[in-house]
Amino acid sequence: MNRKILLGLVWLAAAPVIASGPRGTVPKASANRYPSHAEKGGVSVGAALLTSDEVRKTFVSEVNRCCLVVEVAFYPAKDKPQAVSLDDFSARVTGTETAVKPSSATVVAASIQKSAESRRDITVSPSVGIGYESGPYGGHGTYKAVGVAVQVSEPGSHSGSSERDRDTMITELSEKGLPEGTASAPVSGYLYFPLTKKKETPLQLDCVLNGNKVSLTLP
Repeated sequence: MNRKILLGLVWLAAAPVIASGPRGTVPKASANRYPSHAEKGGVSVGAALLTSDEVRKTFVSEVNRCCLVVEVAFYPAKDKPQAVSLDDFSARVTGTETAVKPSSATVVAASIQKSAESRRDITVSPSVGIGYESGPYGGHGTYKAVGVAVQVSEPGSHSGSSERDRDTMITELSEKGLPEGTASAPVSGYLYFPLTKKKETPLQLDCVLNGNKVSLTLP
């Protein structure tokens, strides 16, 4: 086997590893296609806060248990690559002073796993049985007994509670998350913020574009 063929085989073996990295999402045609968008120094950014229903349809992992999910898209200026880092983002619920950074896929998966480990479900279902009774003169009879059966699941028995589940969640959240690095073309993905808010209360997303702070209000 010559060197050229050997190198070709090595490349094919490495390809699946390279392809398995973070992919993010497919950016829309432009930043103004997102509900909230802004532009600074030739760099545009668009963002959208996913509803609980959208999160359930987008992720197999139960992200609603711990986080708000924001899709963010960057549009670098022509011939000027843009650095993308999770450290450039923060979010807070409008009307509050506390801002938080987005969590990594590993942190989010651990939080979901912890929630699943401590979760107990109570299932109530109808039950029908046969009862026996004695009459006042020594007679015996039967009757139908109708009631409810209550079943309580044990902690740690839910999907998402095992180590394997956690690893699977990390893979999914990483692949769909906003890719970090230097972007020379439009790039987009999800950010996971450990926040809760009322449905009618907006979220404020802050990000840094080339040293300039930009604030977006996400309804």
